[in-house]
Parts: sequence; structure tokens; C-alpha cells
Amino acid sequence: MDHRALKILVVEDELLIGMDLVMLLEDWGYIASGPHPTPKAALAAIEEDGPDLAILDVNLGNGHTSIPIAEHLASLGIPFIFLTGYSSISDKKFEAFDVRPRLRKPVSENSLRRALSDLPEELHP
Repeated sequence: MDHRALKILVVEDELLIGMDLVMLLEDWGYIASGPHPTPKAALAAIEEDGPDLAILDVNLGNGHTSIPIAEHLASLGIPFIFLTGYSSISDKKFEAFDVRPRLRKPVSENSLRRALSDLPEELHP
């Protein structure tokens, strides 16, 4: 599969951060969906857009997290990367996803590129 055809779901509740991430991914040749600020919006976009992978902000504000999104993506076999502004995630529900890549915000372009290149081989040309 050509990476330029990959669809990446972006889940981020901070609009400016989300838009910057979407623009960066599009500059790299990906098709970016989002930013989706809530679990409800993200879950609807998964059904509508059928992403190849996702980038999920851990904390989505107003007491929401990306746990339901991560669970749904995992059930579909869609890889994802967590983004967090925290040094550690204390929510026990995230322990099930300890093996998933996590990047610290603000994320550098090099860190994001490296995380994307470390995703499953079938997502690369």
C-alpha cells in the first residue's frame, strides 16, 4: 500500500494543535481526517472514513478520554498512536494499551515520523 493513500484519523480536542497536526500529515502526503474533538465525533468518523491508522490525544477534556476510541480501533485491528501532555497516564483503563506507542506533547516532527514509520509493515510501501 502506498503511504500517500493512507488515511489517518486525528483525535484532538485542542483545535489549533489538531489543525497543525492535520496540516503536517497532509504536507507529508497522508489523507488526514479531523481533528475530531470528542469520542462521539471520532467514533462516527471511524465508521464513515475507515481510517488506516489513528493519532489519539489521551485527554479530550470535559472528563472524556480516548479509551472508547482506542478500544474500537483495537477491535477493528487499526493501529494507533497516543499523544499526551502528561508524563504518565494514571488511568488504569489505559494499562490495556501499554504496548501502543505514546508520544509526549508537544510532539516533534521527528518523533511523529519515527512513530509512524514504526507502525506495522503493511502500512508502508
